Amino acid sequence: MDCRSPAVCILLILVLFAAFGGCTSTPAQQGATASESMTYVTKEKTIPRVTEMVSQTTAPPAQNIADQLAAVKSTNVIWREASRMFSNIKATEYVHPPYTVDDAAGIYRFDCLGFVDHVLMNADPTAYKEISRGVNPSIESYAGYFNKLDTVKPDAEGWTRVVRPVDLKPGDVCLWLEPSTLDTGHMWIIAGEPTVNPKRNSEVLVRIFDSSKAHSDDSRMGSVYPLGLGSGILGMMVEWEGNPIGLYWDGGTSPAGEKGTTIVCGRLDR
Repeated sequence: MDCRSPAVCILLILVLFAAFGGCTSTPAQQGATASESMTYVTKEKTIPRVTEMVSQTTAPPAQNIADQLAAVKSTNVIWREASRMFSNIKATEYVHPPYTVDDAAGIYRFDCLGFVDHVLMNADPTAYKEISRGVNPSIESYAGYFNKLDTVKPDAEGWTRVVRPVDLKPGDVCLWLEPSTLDTGHMWIIAGEPTVNPKRNSEVLVRIFDSSKAHSDDSRMGSVYPLGLGSGILGMMVEWEGNPIGLYWDGGTSPAGEKGTTIVCGRLDR
């Protein structure tokens, strides 16, 4: 780019940065329901930090991801719906609201929050409404709901809180928030069984479904749709008791993780 004016260069860089920003934590229009073709608009924003933008992995997935997912034996309704949507992809895109979802055509255009919202609305509308309280939730409201859950006894809708990443199961819903602002974050759905990284025992590796940029061993690598709905390996940084303290965006390959994030996970026992 021939940029003779420094001010113009800086402006163009900022525009490009905003265009590929991270997940938007915004409630959908009140009363929105999932359907074969759905477009809805949201108002509030959550823009993630550099974590969602620094994935540098370019190598192809090490193993066929479809085979990995086929080996998962789960009856969890959230996992089943997320897996169905992933298998149904014909076209996908990472976009901030308004979202467009057309199941019949296999088109999924949303950010991380829009993906989780849509999965829950389809998988268990009652459980979703319990979180939203009549208004489609933000990432912050998901965190507030999950933080109040018991780790053993499910609430009235079947939700419990999962504290340690090593205890996660397919279908669990996880999120991270920046604690100083509570308006920056990401959301994902657990797609496989967690394992401890043998080369870095402070990292729990887990395959996830999300709408984002690629992680490691990711379906979006080499795809014509590098941003949007996909499945990859995320690393969850843990302290000595196994509690989450940060993330490795490219699970198993990130040279350094991001500490200081508030990570919360919930499980729907259906």
